[in-house]
Amino acid sequence: MTIGALVSRLWYWLKLMLEAVMAVFLLSMAVITAIDVVGRYFFSAPLPGGYEIVQYLMALSVFAALPLATRAEGHLTIELLTGRLRGRVRRFHRVTMLAVITLILAFLAWRMGAQAASLQRGSALSGSLGIPLAPLAWIMTTLAWLSVFVSAVQVGLAVTGREAPQKTSGGMIE
Repeated sequence: MTIGALVSRLWYWLKLMLEAVMAVFLLSMAVITAIDVVGRYFFSAPLPGGYEIVQYLMALSVFAALPLATRAEGHLTIELLTGRLRGRVRRFHRVTMLAVITLILAFLAWRMGAQAASLQRGSALSGSLGIPLAPLAWIMTTLAWLSVFVSAVQVGLAVTGREAPQKTSGGMIE
């Protein structure tokens, strides 16, 4: 098995795992919100800590989506002039932008790690449910570092002249 095939297989399983985790988180947020709304308006008894749980699930969902967006090179871009770039200039632009994104993601991951360490040292707990915050921050830190790794691989591919992953009509990456 070649390195490229191994990386493709690894990415396939990682992508499935991240998508499954995001689906569970999003479904959980919808169910918790529905229970909270029904409880609040029909029984005058909102779900205790429902809002807090949804906040944490949303943060985890965003960080679980970050490696997928990074792999798809789906970060926010403005194509006023870049759509007209061709050849070496286009490749230079892509490599430069991917390198900048990698550095930004590394900074984000580093700062998330510092925040997670701070939360762990202080034994920080959530406001209403008393959930320890450090484990959530460490999970987000790990996902951010995974995004850095994915972005670094994208830089390597771009430097060697490989094309960006192709988007299907639904916006998903194959």
